[in-house]
Amino acid sequence: MIDMRLGVVRRYPELERLVCAAVSNKHFAAHLLVAPEAALNLQGYGPKLSPTERELVVNSTNGAADIHDFAARLYAEIQQPPS
Repeated sequence: MIDMRLGVVRRYPELERLVCAAVSNKHFAAHLLVAPEAALNLQGYGPKLSPTERELVVNSTNGAADIHDFAARLYAEIQQPPS
């Protein structure tokens, strides 16, 4: 998807939605940090995310201190060039 306002390609729109949901819902955020797979499924993100996106989420929660740390880690991961 291309965001015409910024001229940027948005490669992971579902991840953007997930981060917004987690930042605005402290219960989802806490669950995501403790049990990411279960939290994704409970909130309905399971079928929406590709296997790559799910892996990015799970990897980014590993060791994250809070939801903001998770978001920063996830952002750093998606900035890496695809392999």
